[in-house]
Amino acid sequence: MAAHNDPLAHPEVRQGSVLRYIAGFATSGAAMYFAYVQAMGHHPVVELLEILAGALLFSLITQAALFFGLDASRAQIWKSISLILTVPLFLVIIGITVWAFASLYGRTMPDPAIMNSMSM
Repeated sequence: MAAHNDPLAHPEVRQGSVLRYIAGFATSGAAMYFAYVQAMGHHPVVELLEILAGALLFSLITQAALFFGLDASRAQIWKSISLILTVPLFLVIIGITVWAFASLYGRTMPDPAIMNSMSM
């Protein structure tokens, strides 16, 4: 591997372009706006979750392709592997957080019937 003294001469930095960053930002903004508009509508919960998951997936794919330069080439396979191995970690972290906050009330607040029977 050759040493790069100039950070701007690094191959990964040279791969990016202003057009790709602007396009990635615009598509991410469009996906967020679409999700916001759909969330303000009156959809059933399951349908809304499917719509938001689709907008999220679209945003992730466009960011991976435009921001990170992720493609199917053999030279960039390490980027694909790192993304594939990172996604389950995020899902586990989000799942644990949702579980913790969903069960927080039951684990921290006493039962009102027990509180009423206690004398102060």
